[in-house]
Amino acid sequence: MRFPLLAFFILASSISAYEDRECGADLSHLWLDIVLVVDNSANMTFSELMIIGNTIKDVFMNGTKVGTQYSDPRSTRVGIVTYNLNATVAADLNTYQSTGDFIVGLFGALVTTTVTESYLKQGLLTARDTLYAGRQEVRQNYQQVIIVFTSQYGGSGEQDPKPVADRLKASGIQIITVFVDYDNNNDLRDKLSQIANPGYNFSTFDTNLVGELEGALLLMNCFCPNYWTQYTVPSNNGGLYKYGVCVRSSGIQASWNAAKFACHNYAKTGFLVSEFSQQKHDFVFNLVQKDTFNTPPYMYHIGLSRINGVWSWQQVNGQQVLPLQNETFWNPGYPTSLSSDSGVMNIQAGAELNVGWQNINLYTVAKIYILLIVLSTFLIAFSSAKYCDCPESHTCYRDRCYPRQTCKHGGAGPTDEYCGFERFCRGGYCYDMNEIYGR
Repeated sequence: MRFPLLAFFILASSISAYEDRECGADLSHLWLDIVLVVDNSANMTFSELMIIGNTIKDVFMNGTKVGTQYSDPRSTRVGIVTYNLNATVAADLNTYQSTGDFIVGLFGALVTTTVTESYLKQGLLTARDTLYAGRQEVRQNYQQVIIVFTSQYGGSGEQDPKPVADRLKASGIQIITVFVDYDNNNDLRDKLSQIANPGYNFSTFDTNLVGELEGALLLMNCFCPNYWTQYTVPSNNGGLYKYGVCVRSSGIQASWNAAKFACHNYAKTGFLVSEFSQQKHDFVFNLVQKDTFNTPPYMYHIGLSRINGVWSWQQVNGQQVLPLQNETFWNPGYPTSLSSDSGVMNIQAGAELNVGWQNINLYTVAKIYILLIVLSTFLIAFSSAKYCDCPESHTCYRDRCYPRQTCKHGGAGPTDEYCGFERFCRGGYCYDMNEIYGR
């Protein structure tokens, strides 16, 4: 039987509070490629276009670095597409190399037309092409975002924008919609919600539109690497509220103590997963159930242990452990008082599909022979902050780019350390996470 290992990643700042880390709030640290898609058909008045322009200006003038001419790679490129019957690229992703240039160019691009037709599908397709053309083996790990400003859904039948939007979202491109509305027309706003990612459909009728857009961009900037699952909870706007925490499952079998050291060895900031709340407890359990290698009864380690008589959560190496607070999820009859049983597992104790905590021996494999190991490491949920700006043919290691052939599976790298992000080295050879733990 395979035993999944769940690993957490978070921004490299320390956790001092009894809670999971929030995503960042610094707009100067955005790593995004954004295309603004603006309806400039005759349905949009000059004053409406100016309101759109001022809204965009207010969003980007709060510290966002536009362009790529910075020593710090945390920057955002912005392109502009206008559309009516057809779509036009007013600026590609490399046109603006400063925030000031972008603002000037923005208002120059927002020009009214006499064309009455308005097809959002054309705007989305052109935005897609602009994003693809701007990538070209650079900024491969930056998130891609489309922000639509329109007063109508724009199109039906062959011109229906929803199938295009669905394909874009499935490919990883995120979409924000802003309904240019002064009558609080909920029907049209709801229709545009089909275009946007869940929770990212806004309106000029909103009292804090600038704040909503800034918040959306910050959350889109907070993401996990491929093959990792971000810790989320339902939000009030119908979407998901993201935390700076990522979870991954990988095959390993170990005692609680061995799992603890595996976490710390995996990354300097690694530790077994914490469960500060019912939501987090349920989230981790749901993730375990989704792994098809696992079957009931479910069992897996978590980062809780008894230290000097106090139940405490593991933290980043060198930081103080956090004493257990708030909600607890002990199975009936637990914890026991045996001093040797100081590690904690989640165990499905009965026929009901839920798990609870049971304290187990730190070292005895026989007590945890059907376990699932939960590894929790805090690294960087702003995943792009972990990456260099490398072309697809290269990988990033310690802020430098190296050719991928130096770390192919089974291929020796120039040193034991050049395996790059998401890879691990053993004896001068690079493997991915599942391979190294399975060998």
